[in-house]
Amino acid sequence: MSFVKGNVSRLLTVFLAFVLIMAASMQEGYANESTSAAKGTLVIIGGNLETNNAEVYNQMIELAGGKERAIIGIFPTASGSMTSSESMKQDFEAYGIPSDRVRIIDITEKNYPDKVNNAEVAKAVSECTGLFFVGGDQSRITKAFYNEDGTNTKVLDAVWEVYKSGGMIGGTSAGAAIMSNPMILNATSLEAFELGVTYDGEKPGLWVTKGLGFFEGGIVDQHFSKRGRIGRLVVALVHEKINYGFGIDENSAMVVKGSEIQVIGASGMFLVDVSKVSTTKSGAYTNVDVSYIEKGDKYNFATKKFTLDKSKTLIPKGSEYYEGNALNTNIFGSDAAKFALLDDLVDNTAAEFRGMAFSLDKENKGKGVTVVFSKTANTEGYYDATEYASSALHVRMDILPIEVKVKELK
Repeated sequence: MSFVKGNVSRLLTVFLAFVLIMAASMQEGYANESTSAAKGTLVIIGGNLETNNAEVYNQMIELAGGKERAIIGIFPTASGSMTSSESMKQDFEAYGIPSDRVRIIDITEKNYPDKVNNAEVAKAVSECTGLFFVGGDQSRITKAFYNEDGTNTKVLDAVWEVYKSGGMIGGTSAGAAIMSNPMILNATSLEAFELGVTYDGEKPGLWVTKGLGFFEGGIVDQHFSKRGRIGRLVVALVHEKINYGFGIDENSAMVVKGSEIQVIGASGMFLVDVSKVSTTKSGAYTNVDVSYIEKGDKYNFATKKFTLDKSKTLIPKGSEYYEGNALNTNIFGSDAAKFALLDDLVDNTAAEFRGMAFSLDKENKGKGVTVVFSKTANTEGYYDATEYASSALHVRMDILPIEVKVKELK
């Protein structure tokens, strides 16, 4: 009898262990379902999308089912008015979508409490084959689309269902920032170094908060080259212990299918890799790996591999076009980092390029950083079909804190 009881006891133990393992496996599966099960595509635009950018508009329409089938829903939520949503509607219509299949989904800062858990509004979202978030303030989107306890609203669940079932989710500017989780906003690059990270939008600093999380490759930032945001992205990544950041330029897009990103549009995308970064108490960030790619180039964030457009050719080492460079005292200025990588480094005989950024008080004293871009054994530069440098892979970036004092000569 004791033998039978012992076997039954052991069988029950094995069965319970099996149940616990299955339950844990199911929980893990549900936790990853939101992104891994998605069949759709993301079109993440860096802001200032121009009406004549046919490549980006046509790509969004094609990914939403084509002109014959696409139903595009536009969220005005980030904006303080309907102007940009109405403009986007007109643009989609001009590119061939009938007016009745381009729908502004009226969820704004003023009415969202009545709309985001409304079953009819959620149904209208679920009927779309493509959804688009306009620019403005990204915190308005997350405030509206999450319940106060942090759970998804019915409308956000409907957006996820569109994405998981194969639809297109697009966004520009603020609508791009919400694609990752976490998302960042508010500070300039220099302010990020001076003030650090904050989790309270009412306090000064680089605000890091919850995004919608459609993009799982890392943190997304936008208006990237024009607003010199490479510094703030580095600060956010290191602080959040996230290895990869993606900075998309204006009038350009990251088209994300699975783990593959293709760049389209007028400019390009930065990849910032802090997986091997070192930091100091004084505020230095060293050994950041930076790459920049443009139209037609691809990057796979699962394999960590670049695939450059077939038209591009490697810049031969020792045969670079430019000879030498000069110090840039506004390295976080418009397009400064992009041209530093392309013209001042990979298509240049120089081994490194230096730039500075700093602020001064009334006594002409202040603090800032020196940014050093340098070539490594892995650095590569590429010409496009017109023989202009357009891609730079694996450039080392070091960011070093400095103190500044300006003496005026009379």
